[in-house]
Amino acid sequence: MEHRTEIDSARDLVEAYGPVAITTVKDPLTGVDAVATIGRDGLTIVPAATFDSYRKAPVVRAGTARFTRIESLIEHIDRFKDKDSALFAVDNRLDPSITAVLDYHPAGADALPRFGKHRAVFDFPLSDEWKAWADHDKKPMSMADFAAFLEDRIVDVIELIPGEDKPSEGLQKFINICGGKIASPTRLVELSRGLKVYESANVREAVNLSSGEAKIAFEVEHQDEHGGKLDVPNLFMIAIPVLQRGMLYRLAARLRYRKTPQGLVFFYELWRADRAFDDAISEACERVRVETELPLLFGKPE
Repeated sequence: MEHRTEIDSARDLVEAYGPVAITTVKDPLTGVDAVATIGRDGLTIVPAATFDSYRKAPVVRAGTARFTRIESLIEHIDRFKDKDSALFAVDNRLDPSITAVLDYHPAGADALPRFGKHRAVFDFPLSDEWKAWADHDKKPMSMADFAAFLEDRIVDVIELIPGEDKPSEGLQKFINICGGKIASPTRLVELSRGLKVYESANVREAVNLSSGEAKIAFEVEHQDEHGGKLDVPNLFMIAIPVLQRGMLYRLAARLRYRKTPQGLVFFYELWRADRAFDDAISEACERVRVETELPLLFGKPE
């Protein structure tokens, strides 16, 4: 008897909501048919996702693939692109990237739009060398920290061979303005070791010479009258890639120091590093544009 009561309750509930009819509704714009139910509460559209688990394949491609090498990005784009696919590049110096929208809208105001949900993204990986030099650019360092940094990055420092490596016109003008000569890697190693020797010394004087170089006089604690002198170059050159596995860019760096109450601090200033960055990103974006034969826009897709 109790079991029959539960069945009767369920029947009463169904009857209370009334009979449900299944129908289809046509979209007047696209002509697409949608499944719907008609009941006591009116017309209810059945979500298309209801049938996803019953399909043998998705209705449309969707999702974002992310790549770590530009060659893989290009191969993926070539595999799925069509005549309406498009590229969007972000040339932000902190987080550059390029995105391919494979199902982008067709051109023309009257063309039917597309979802734009099938994408490929490549976040340009900055090289370890670039990050190290860019992070310390114009950053004051103590003598000990500066010496350690020079020793760690000395492999990036290059020496211009007289008669073979000619500075560009702009770089030569920069050198002429700064004065002095470009320090070799050996000279910078000597400088870093010299700074370690005088790490605990007090600066007695710092004199800029007409040659563009400087001599710093130190007063060492165990000496009463004599102080050590250290020649400090004011320019050096580095050759580093902006992007991982990218081409090398030669950059000039101006070596500076400043006397503070806490002692000497050293820093360097990279010359026109922003131009090297912009050129590296532009070259990489152009490669993707040429090899995929897709239009390239700078910005983010909608």
